[in-house]
Amino acid sequence: MFDIVENFLFEFWNISCLMAPWLLFGFLIGGVIAVFIPDAFIKKHLGGKGFAGIIKASLIGVPLPLCSCGVIPVAATLKRQGAGGGTIASFITSTPQIGFSSFIPAWQLIGAPLAVIKAVFAFVTGTLVGVLINIFCPATVIPRVESPDRDGQPENSPYSNKLVAMLKYAFGTLMGDVGGTLMFGLAISALIGALLPADFAARYAANTMLVVPVMILVSLPMYVCTNAAIPIAATLLMKGFTPGAALAFLIAGPSCSAPMIAAFWKLLGRRAAFVYIALMMTATLMVCWGVDYFHSAIPGLKEHTMAHHDSRSWVEITCAILMFVILIYNFIAPYCRKSKETLTAGDGQILLQVDDMTCTHCLQSVTGTVNSLHGVRLLKADIAGRKILLEAPQESRSAIIELLRKSGFNAH
Repeated sequence: MFDIVENFLFEFWNISCLMAPWLLFGFLIGGVIAVFIPDAFIKKHLGGKGFAGIIKASLIGVPLPLCSCGVIPVAATLKRQGAGGGTIASFITSTPQIGFSSFIPAWQLIGAPLAVIKAVFAFVTGTLVGVLINIFCPATVIPRVESPDRDGQPENSPYSNKLVAMLKYAFGTLMGDVGGTLMFGLAISALIGALLPADFAARYAANTMLVVPVMILVSLPMYVCTNAAIPIAATLLMKGFTPGAALAFLIAGPSCSAPMIAAFWKLLGRRAAFVYIALMMTATLMVCWGVDYFHSAIPGLKEHTMAHHDSRSWVEITCAILMFVILIYNFIAPYCRKSKETLTAGDGQILLQVDDMTCTHCLQSVTGTVNSLHGVRLLKADIAGRKILLEAPQESRSAIIELLRKSGFNAH
């Protein structure tokens, strides 16, 4: 028993050191994109309803540093603003699969070939889903509601403020949103490394026609974002699993999870959800089987999967310690803020419980939604308690709740 615990801790620390430098760098790039590419630019190019809007949604969605907890409220806001069903579907499909914050560590841990295949897969499936939704699921037109642009910074703000906003978004918002699933992914990868014998894949997972669908089924109930799936995929490769099996887990975990399917069902309807599931399952099987069948012809794939264990450098150790410090801080900070202040409604104010507001991305969407109503302004928010305090007349309470519901948030 002690040996298992010791092996688990060793594997956990080992994979954390491998990932930390590239994760931190990836989150930093995500912060640059979020702060220096304004929301107005994204909204402008995601407002189309035809094929051009679908292509733009896929192109914009692939590099954006959003997992499903962030993309769902953004997609709900786009729908409320009048974006087409195909465009919304394309954005929901392509965005959580990969972004710069996960592409960089994926390149380092699972190799350039699989990272590039994953990025191309995100764009292609995003485009195909958007086209199929427009064909088979004509969306009901929703009146466009203008809401204020939210760049995170006032116009003409000094560069120093942009720099602070970039760091807060990268290591506060992004790392805070994926912190729980990232730790889960590291723990699962450590368990795989500690418990599975070195010859497990050769003995039980050599048949790629069977192991790829099994990996998809295993990944569905245990939702992990792309950042959290990367260490698991890397550990599978190190244990001798085929590249296609590792890629299947890397795709299906973030893309075919319950939150993603629920998002399609809620925003675009039951038929759209079935279209999404059918295409993603079929495409994942075809691509992963193809990777295994042609793996010897893919440059750099075989060589990369054979050497992941190196001695840990001081840079990796320092980055791993810094990563855990940031993750722990982001975990405890909301509860510390909650204990210091309890939100109560005064005269001319409304206090709402927003059950689906689970992260900073959700709060940004909620803020944009409520502030779009005349005479309504968000004063304070408690993410840990999932409450918002609004300056608004009491007679507008039902309208606020209905607008939040249309944006994907249940409020009461």
